[in-house]
Amino acid sequence: MSTNDKQVAIIGVGPRGISVLERIAAALNTVSRPQQGLTIHLVEDSQMGAGNVWRTDQTRTLCMNTLAGAVTIFTEPGSTVTAPVVEGPLQFDWIRLLRGDEDLSGIPEKAIELFRTYPPTASVAEDFKQELADTVIQSNPSRALYGAYLRWAFDVALQLLPQWVTVEQHNTRAIGIREDGDRDVITLDNSEMISADSTVLAVGWQTPAFNAEEQSILAALEEYPDLVWVKPGNPVEQDASLIPAGEQVLVRGLGMGFFDIMALTTIDRGGIFHEDQSTRSGLRYEASGEEPLFIISSGRGYPYLPKSDYKSLPPGAKLARLKAVISTINSQKRGIASINYDTEVWPAVVRDAYEAYYDNLNRVNPEAIYTSLEKIIEVIDEVDVDKLPKALAAHTADIFDLQAWEFPLAGINESVEELTARIAAGLSHDIHHAELAWDSPLKSALWSISAARKPSSILGAEGRFTFESRRNRFAAVMAIGQMVGSGPPLFRTRELLALVDAGLVHFIGARPRLSVHDGLWQLTSPTTGETPQRSRVLIDAWMHNPDVRRNADPLALTLEEANRVRPFNVYSSDGTAAPTGSPEVDPATHLLVHPNGKLDPRVRLIGIPTYAQLPDTTISPMPGTNPLMLQETDKAAVQVLRQLGFIDA
Repeated sequence: MSTNDKQVAIIGVGPRGISVLERIAAALNTVSRPQQGLTIHLVEDSQMGAGNVWRTDQTRTLCMNTLAGAVTIFTEPGSTVTAPVVEGPLQFDWIRLLRGDEDLSGIPEKAIELFRTYPPTASVAEDFKQELADTVIQSNPSRALYGAYLRWAFDVALQLLPQWVTVEQHNTRAIGIREDGDRDVITLDNSEMISADSTVLAVGWQTPAFNAEEQSILAALEEYPDLVWVKPGNPVEQDASLIPAGEQVLVRGLGMGFFDIMALTTIDRGGIFHEDQSTRSGLRYEASGEEPLFIISSGRGYPYLPKSDYKSLPPGAKLARLKAVISTINSQKRGIASINYDTEVWPAVVRDAYEAYYDNLNRVNPEAIYTSLEKIIEVIDEVDVDKLPKALAAHTADIFDLQAWEFPLAGINESVEELTARIAAGLSHDIHHAELAWDSPLKSALWSISAARKPSSILGAEGRFTFESRRNRFAAVMAIGQMVGSGPPLFRTRELLALVDAGLVHFIGARPRLSVHDGLWQLTSPTTGETPQRSRVLIDAWMHNPDVRRNADPLALTLEEANRVRPFNVYSSDGTAAPTGSPEVDPATHLLVHPNGKLDPRVRLIGIPTYAQLPDTTISPMPGTNPLMLQETDKAAVQVLRQLGFIDA
């Protein structure tokens, strides 16, 4: 490495860091060798190329919440990218190639060529032999297998770099960054220093400092040393060994974090789910004796719904009204805080969902409609969306009520036993509709709400929604969509119901309140009459969003202390600013924005931390969708190379 080389640091080498590296390679392979050299420093404190979430040595019990055929890490022809497209196999195609399928129809020739030019090591196929054999396009692969796919893509990206580029891998953590003339010096936790002309932060889920409630939890732990708290986090980082066998434990959270904890403390402790069609879940649980007894609550109090078993990739949602509204608003070129989501967008989302419901109902059960589908569509388009259930009663015996899914336990006040029986019956209903899949009007409507999240987010990017409506109906669409569209694979809901029937799970309801009583954690919920539930163990089964307003990461703190970062603001209808948890970046370059509004000269931020400013930051790239993540990584890579003079501006 020459002292005249330009130095680039990529901090975080999971999916986004890999993609930035691959996009740099793609861009550099179009230019002649420059006079100056380039050294790329890759900094990752977990497994290089997989990061922590997808590390290949984790339990195979934890699975992706994405289907094998619905994720890629490579750009595709027609992608909105500047660096040349490098066609590679999506994950399921990679699996087909890895296991040696004879029929490779549907896989692009260039993707096959890339795989064969840079084949994975033989150990990958051997390590995942059984899972590879069992995987179909609609499987939910293990997170470890996705990590293996990412690690291969990382190796490919390294090999695609021109030979004159030097790569240095630092398997450690970046803990500080400071300006040193026209470069930055990055401090690593092994005391090593990196000098960088440009830095890309691809840091993923940065955990913020403890909030006020969590500070009180820490104080309780000091006062009562026997208490146990499994704090919020990625399940692979949470310490499941703290969860005791045979004891009642309190849980807050009924999303994917809970389903992961559930699997880790049952399957990974020797419990067995047997197929049994005589049960309502289709499963019977054989306990190992090492399981805890779960007492569970959450904001809504009801578990995330299982994904539908389409026997294929999920369908596209119609969203005709939402698309029309978005087209109209975009044609008006409106700016910050100019869109009231509540009045301008939400009605279209609701009407699309109702149409999806009754269009499917007309196909699978037309006798449930008294008048006609055309009359129902007229009502959907003419009546206030909050009054649709009542208005539709004159036209159909089958009434869809979206509000019931927004607040599934509203108005309920009953015992824990009664609530558990109610939710168990609901889970059985959810399983039935997930099995119906294409033929479930309910699933069609809920899938429409889920599908509305991405276009809604894109519409509101850069603070275009008013603060009030962002917190109201936009937040509702994101939350309902998460619950009904980003829930667990169907088999996890079956497992949960089997655990209820085995007496290992009880529910206590919505809006839980936490306190300490007689040296034990106590949860109460209005759903179960504020009846206290107590345990020495509390599990918070979720992950916090990163929050620049309460940084805890040492690297982020050094940027804050040096006045190189500020929160992104959204604005109310009267112009009042409201800081968000996202650091502000310049959308054209992804450079950080300083408190004085100037752009940082060298540091770029991409991905999850920018969720409040930019859309779709947590979603893995889906083939055929021109993924925003790959547009973002391409933009960051190209901007770095332009800044350093390797490609023309």
